[in-house]
Amino acid sequence: MLRYSRFGVAGALLHVAILGYTVMLIIGRGEPDWPNYWMMFLALDFPVSLGVIPVNWLVPAGEGGPLRDLTNFWWPLLYHGVVGTGWWYIVGWAIERKVWRREEATGYRQDRQD
Repeated sequence: MLRYSRFGVAGALLHVAILGYTVMLIIGRGEPDWPNYWMMFLALDFPVSLGVIPVNWLVPAGEGGPLRDLTNFWWPLLYHGVVGTGWWYIVGWAIERKVWRREEATGYRQDRQD
């Protein structure tokens, strides 16, 4: 039976919220240096964020704005949206598993079913 990790879901939802806020900033502000907004995801999604580097930032930002820029907007959005969010689900799952093991080892964990 498939089990979901509560910590994993929380991590993934937090990542999606940060991603959504970043997209709002990129589209809403209309600043010329909007591709730099994706830089924080290099640290946030490390090490899986290294997969976006070969394509991103190789070409200057498109003149039509972010919605018309495949390389600097849509590629990082898709990559961080799918791979980055998946990564944070796995990180949350690993944290939950570690906490669960520690509770079992110390005898703190009560009889509960997840």
